[in-house]
Amino acid sequence: MLQSKPKLLAISGGISPTSYNQKILQYIKHQFSSDCELILFHEIDQFPFFVSGLSDEKIPEVVKHFLREVKNADGVIICSPEYVFSIPGVLKNALEWVVSSVVFIAKPVALITAASVGEKAHESLLLVLKTIGAQLSENTNLLVSGVKGKVSIEGEITDETTKLAIAQLMEAFLQSLTIKVE
Repeated sequence: MLQSKPKLLAISGGISPTSYNQKILQYIKHQFSSDCELILFHEIDQFPFFVSGLSDEKIPEVVKHFLREVKNADGVIICSPEYVFSIPGVLKNALEWVVSSVVFIAKPVALITAASVGEKAHESLLLVLKTIGAQLSENTNLLVSGVKGKVSIEGEITDETTKLAIAQLMEAFLQSLTIKVE
């Protein structure tokens, strides 16, 4: 029997086209294309503000699409900046939309926080992800402080320590996934 490559959903908390977080996810997609199928989800900026208690038929289609993508993924990678010592609002809003679902319960998640400092956002994201039931491990979360000095505008990881840390995170993450058998 052949084993299929794990399907990973990647979400960037930085939505700017020049986001270092998007560049890191693109780097991962390129570097690990032979090991996994990585799908970049770019639509979190289209989510309306979260409203609790909506019936299923009133949940916006873009949010339903997101929930399906999370559910169908073998794992999720979140790469986020830190804004005002916290989680970017657009990412927090997207994660709030999952509270009335079970899509993140026991879902393997790798977290990369890449920012000038990033400690507060990283702590906050870990707390939010634990709260929604994500499966996290110390080996699959990474804080990249001083990202502007470690990733070029072109998206190249210029810092060898960061490159190694990303490789170690991905190796640990991919090993932790249950591979689907075709």
